[in-house]
Amino acid sequence: MSDLVVVLDAMGVMYQPGDDLGDLAIPLLRDLGCTKTDAEIVGSYIEAALGNIDSAELWRRWGVAEDPALLDRRLMSRYTLTDGLVDFLRWCKEAGLRVACISNDLAEWAAARAVHFGLTDSIVSWTISGDVGHRKPDGAIYDAFLATSGAAAHVFVDDKLPNVSAAAEKGMHAVLFGQASAEPPPGIRSAADFPALAGVVEEIRAEVAGT
Repeated sequence: MSDLVVVLDAMGVMYQPGDDLGDLAIPLLRDLGCTKTDAEIVGSYIEAALGNIDSAELWRRWGVAEDPALLDRRLMSRYTLTDGLVDFLRWCKEAGLRVACISNDLAEWAAARAVHFGLTDSIVSWTISGDVGHRKPDGAIYDAFLATSGAAAHVFVDDKLPNVSAAAEKGMHAVLFGQASAEPPPGIRSAADFPALAGVVEEIRAEVAGT
């Protein structure tokens, strides 16, 4: 087993869409008759993603009276896996690479989504903002992950530049993911998709092995 861990963001890397609140949750809330403003919806979501309230309280604040567990499942069903993720995870396993996740998310939603898509056996650890009380790019969430990782080197992959920049500041090999990531700033690599990411990870692994 390699002493290099690949750390994936959730929305925008593992799952689509990248803006799940704007593209999935808010449209669902409008379908359910929610009259809160977008700003109010976002504010309550951030509270939940910091672990200050659970999903049941979040739906209540959004003014939705249906069963929270059913609402959670209804929302989870609207996500899709990013093209190439399953093959990439298989490649990591064959290459002896562990895969972890750092995500800004509700603890309940992160767990439900992983079960829904059958990823619990492929991801060795989940560092979720709702569990640790800090959201990317706050350095504390990376510290929480690194405190338990036990690995010598990490490849951090995210579709948002502030998040990869913060990971780089923590000494992680940072990769900006997605079609819009062709020209990242110095010190940060890019990968348009998962086949490209596999190549970048191989380069980093060779560098780490040579040090």
